[in-house]
Amino acid sequence: MELLPLLVQEAKAAGFPVAGAIDLDLALQDPEARFALHLDRYDQWIEAGYAGKMEYLVRGRDRRADPRLVFPQTQSLFCVALPYPAQTAGAPSPDQGARYARYLQGPDYHEQIAQRLEAVMQSVQAQWIKPESAPDLHWKVCVDTSAILERTWASLAGLGWIGKNTLLIHPQLGSYLFLAEVLINQRTGQGPQPLPSFCGNCTRCLGACPTQALIEPGTLDSNHCIAYWTLEKRGALEITEDKKAKIKNWIAGCDLCQEACPFNFKAGRAAEQTPQLETTAGDNATLLHHWLGLLRETQNDYRTRIKTSALNRVKPAQFSRNLAMALTNALPSLYSAYEIQSEPEYQEIVTLIQQRFEQETDEIARLEWKNCAESMQKIRS
Repeated sequence: MELLPLLVQEAKAAGFPVAGAIDLDLALQDPEARFALHLDRYDQWIEAGYAGKMEYLVRGRDRRADPRLVFPQTQSLFCVALPYPAQTAGAPSPDQGARYARYLQGPDYHEQIAQRLEAVMQSVQAQWIKPESAPDLHWKVCVDTSAILERTWASLAGLGWIGKNTLLIHPQLGSYLFLAEVLINQRTGQGPQPLPSFCGNCTRCLGACPTQALIEPGTLDSNHCIAYWTLEKRGALEITEDKKAKIKNWIAGCDLCQEACPFNFKAGRAAEQTPQLETTAGDNATLLHHWLGLLRETQNDYRTRIKTSALNRVKPAQFSRNLAMALTNALPSLYSAYEIQSEPEYQEIVTLIQQRFEQETDEIARLEWKNCAESMQKIRS
């Protein structure tokens, strides 16, 4: 069997429903210069300062421009997409407590996908009957941590189109997708085969962003993005109190532009096969139980909980800061939702907020807990 059909066959057998390949030379020599256009747009995005403080995106620019700087033997890129759960992560509904981006659910996807793709390539290597003059098969698996323009290569390989929310969208699976690539030292004979955009005149994603981070279709200014603030930005956020209020109850990431996308309304999911992100909030039966679980969590508890999760990129001080902001935003609803001023659990929330402020050692997180404690006092007075 030829290499490309074998790659696709083994990838699908391993649970990757969408897969495709593109040869590097055919992409770089493309008469329509589609990769060059993507790279030029990336350069303009960096130049405009839209990457915020994500300096690694600037440092890795040349490697993103040429995959051979990541894996010198690269002749082709094999791209796969894997759906992640469409159900909400954290609190079961927006009014029931803190929420996480959906992709943070379950064990760390980096390791799981890398292991699965390595197994795919081992199987391909065992089955592929190489041409007599071809070198042995060598590869490098990349899962979100290598300097690769993942959405660009996935779109050029025909896995979907890059939507107005800047995410790769598959016509049946939507945009709740993990992307990964295998850099291979063999050609596949496959050139660019991008899908047309089916976004049409729809701008629901732009309208759904409460901070207007999507400044125009296909352009995200990270400096105004909730996901950037809660996942990437360490220390002080340097935003107004009005902007902090718009974070609402997101404590790690944000899915609002994806939730608004019609292609995610109809996307079929086998969500039950992927475990929910574990929290300390029990069954999240009530607002009180949910917030109490997070408030009682120590730094060691947090480290243990996120050790094997993709949430491990968010350090304890950063998470504490995010939790304080989210709880501050939730306090008015929490106070008015129940007549609970005299209930022990409510009093415990009051006490725990004050304790978090007094015990917090990180200066920025401490300021947010101070603000949370003061907000509680204003609501009660």
